[in-house]
Amino acid sequence: MPELFKTPANLLAQDQRNATVLLVDGNQGLLISLVDLLRQGGFRFVHCRQDLRDLSQYCRDLSPDVLVLNQPGDSPAAVNALMAALGPLAQMPAGERPILLLRTGVLDAGAREEARRRGVSDFIAHNCDPMEVVTRVAGAAHLQFLSRQVAQQQRQVDIQVKDRTARLLESLETMQERERTLLAALEQTRTEIRQKAEFLAHATHELRTPLNAILGFADLLRREFHGPLGDARYLEYAEDVHAAASHMAAVVDDTLDLSRAESGQVTLDIRDIDIGRAVHDSARMLRTLAADCGVDLTVKVPEQPLRLRTDPEKVRQIILNLGSNALKFTPRGGRVTVEVQADDKGGALILIVRDTGVGMAPHELPIALKPFGQVRGAQQPGVRGTGLGLPLTKRFVEMLGGSLDIASVPGRGTVVTVRLPAPENDTGSARATA
Repeated sequence: MPELFKTPANLLAQDQRNATVLLVDGNQGLLISLVDLLRQGGFRFVHCRQDLRDLSQYCRDLSPDVLVLNQPGDSPAAVNALMAALGPLAQMPAGERPILLLRTGVLDAGAREEARRRGVSDFIAHNCDPMEVVTRVAGAAHLQFLSRQVAQQQRQVDIQVKDRTARLLESLETMQERERTLLAALEQTRTEIRQKAEFLAHATHELRTPLNAILGFADLLRREFHGPLGDARYLEYAEDVHAAASHMAAVVDDTLDLSRAESGQVTLDIRDIDIGRAVHDSARMLRTLAADCGVDLTVKVPEQPLRLRTDPEKVRQIILNLGSNALKFTPRGGRVTVEVQADDKGGALILIVRDTGVGMAPHELPIALKPFGQVRGAQQPGVRGTGLGLPLTKRFVEMLGGSLDIASVPGRGTVVTVRLPAPENDTGSARATA
């Protein structure tokens, strides 16, 4: 017999040689022969037991990889005893259940099917070649090894999935908490902006009443409405008071407008307008300032009317703010051009304001677009501004769905381009048509 099992033992893999094999047979002589057979075949851990009734306890104690049972007999009572012993095995967890081989003599098809339902994986005939027993057990051992490898990998995958799921849920909770915090902060900011706007509206109302009185009395004094003031210095003082009050009134009005725009309290009045007429109407108001500044003002509008669906008052403020800025910062003898173009490709309307003024350096542009931002290098002697014209204009342009770009070179002038896009449908805010 030793010569018979040299080859199988050498062919067994490590996982097969290390498999735990449990043999259960009521015939002690046959049991010892089968143990010797498997050990000579190369299996290291082979155990044997005789009492079929304690089968489940054997499995709990030894945790076999392969269980080989010998059918105790062919009688109905023996078959029933076998099925009763197999019952508890079928209830074991899949990862702990051994691969079950049944050595049988005569077993009909019904009994075989029932045995399979109770966990039997394969049947070995009593009269088979001894080599086949070793081969069957080796195959079952290898199958069990692969099965447990797969189960271990599945457990690792399950752990990884569970861990990643936990991390994702934690990240989701963190994101939701951040979202709640941001929403709360946003609501708080909106509340503060509304409160600020209400305060500014109230403060503006309170300031306008005395400012109007100051402007009125200063105007009466500088025009000597009730007779000569006497000393010429009084006229100068009256002019200074009137100019200071006018500047303060402009600051108050612009501050209120910007606050309302930023808080979303401005309601747009969308209508169809002729943008060319709007530019000419605004230019009439700018010509007086141009004459005072000694600057040539030119308006270029296409002969064919350009229709625009937008808020006419906001467009007027945009033109006046950009035009007055250009005039104030252009030296005498300079030029300011207000031009309107239609973009044939995108259907947008383009408003361009050019000047030959003092200009700004690139790093000064962001300052000019901030509320109360004053670019000192670009200031003209005697020119006073609120520092709100450009920020307010930019906000109005954005409200109308457009964009504002500034290109400027110190000493050579500034070009401001406003682009008001055509809407995708009739409910949009602006549309240019030729």
